[in-house]
Amino acid sequence: MGNMLAIFKLYAEENEQLDGILQACKDLKVDQVQYKDGRKDPIAFGIECVKVGFMLPDKIPGIFEKLEEELKKIPNTTEVEQAGMTLL
Repeated sequence: MGNMLAIFKLYAEENEQLDGILQACKDLKVDQVQYKDGRKDPIAFGIECVKVGFMLPDKIPGIFEKLEEELKKIPNTTEVEQAGMTLL
């Protein structure tokens, strides 16, 4: 069984909310999912998003969807976008 790295972009209505979203990602508890890295990422014209990476097993059905649903539940998050995925 291998692992994969999933990268997501999370958006908020206000840039001031991004620090709270980033901290919530670090504190997120999903079984067999490990937070790897995160940062604020510029988009354009002073607008930023949070870009985070999580390592998770690639052979467990539904684990990716569960992670995505938990990210959508983070307060002040308006949108969650999958930015990339790779096998490790």
